[in-house]
Amino acid sequence: MKAKRTKEVTAPAPAPLEITASDRERLIAAYQAGVITAWKRDADRGYRLTIPGRPDDYVEVAKLTKYLEKLEGAA
Repeated sequence: MKAKRTKEVTAPAPAPLEITASDRERLIAAYQAGVITAWKRDADRGYRLTIPGRPDDYVEVAKLTKYLEKLEGAA
């Protein structure tokens, strides 16, 4: 007689992180201007920004606007 296998229960996927409308607009504008090539919201560190020719930078959510302004001024 074989033992019954129990069904493994998988943990539910974490809820997606919200990006505010104003942050999304700033990120899209920076992308269209060629300042960044990609971004991703990280739960622990804020935003991960991919900048051409540089390693990825992590920016706190509260500091995103100033950071993007600094990047756009340097470009």
